[in-house]
Amino acid sequence: MASTYSTRLKLELIGSGEQSNSWGNTTNNTLSRSLEEAIAGVLAINLNGVSSPLTLTSGNGPVVAASNQARSAAIRFHNFTTAFTVNFPAVEKIYYIINDGTGNATLTLDVGGTGSSANQQILSPGQKLYAATDGTTWYPLETSSSTWRTVTAATDNVFAGENIFVNTSSNTVNLTLPTTPPVGSEVRFMDLADNFDSNALTITPGGSDKVFGAAAPGTVSTEGAAFSLVYTGATYGWKITEK
Repeated sequence: MASTYSTRLKLELIGSGEQSNSWGNTTNNTLSRSLEEAIAGVLAINLNGVSSPLTLTSGNGPVVAASNQARSAAIRFHNFTTAFTVNFPAVEKIYYIINDGTGNATLTLDVGGTGSSANQQILSPGQKLYAATDGTTWYPLETSSSTWRTVTAATDNVFAGENIFVNTSSNTVNLTLPTTPPVGSEVRFMDLADNFDSNALTITPGGSDKVFGAAAPGTVSTEGAAFSLVYTGATYGWKITEK
């Protein structure tokens, strides 16, 4: 009976009576490669020049990490500056994911490559995620906040999980929120120069989403304002969670 392979980690399961005098090599390779990668492996994936979406490899048996990227315990995505999607296998697993992209490098983690927001988790640049998946949905166990960045331009886009110092010393600022991100996504804003009363901050919802109760831009003109928004879903959109 030929070998078969486990569903989650693709471990080689030797068939009864197979690999006489060589099964020890297979077992050792499974322990040293497959299980060690799944428990303690940290894989760095360079996305420079790679087309989005990237589907993680998931080769059978005790193969090298590059042939089964999805098996690694932790994966660091780096060297990219624009939005990118990574497709994960539709199987149960726990991951630690690091978005080391810069600029506008949001990272969408798509279980099963469905393209549906119900199967996705989005990380902003610099954000880290420790999460479990049942092969369909992500269940975040811990998510780090992204580092704070300063915005002075008249218009800019905001990504889920971002923290924004807004400096309106020289002009008003209009920030556009991400469109229909995963429910529970948060963004934070702070009036860096205490100048919203002179040059207001405008927050524009993405698509048909709502912010401050309306599917239209909302204005913040309170000096020194600092607040957070959380996405509650299509019905109520973005709601204030901290003032």
